[in-house]
Amino acid sequence: MKEQIAKLEDSVLRLLEAFNALKQENAALKATLEQKTQELETLRGETDSVRTRIDQIIESLESEQN
Repeated sequence: MKEQIAKLEDSVLRLLEAFNALKQENAALKATLEQKTQELETLRGETDSVRTRIDQIIESLESEQN
């Protein structure tokens, strides 16, 4: 009986260790995701800005040709 309880205790401890490791990994992944999401939004803003400037240049060139 004592041996079974000791095995159960070991299993519970390993489960808790795995849970804590996964919890830490999840927190790190969430932080990375947030950072990458912010980077993506920055790049989208820059892309929009470049697109606007290109459109302005195209309009300027078209008006010069006319």
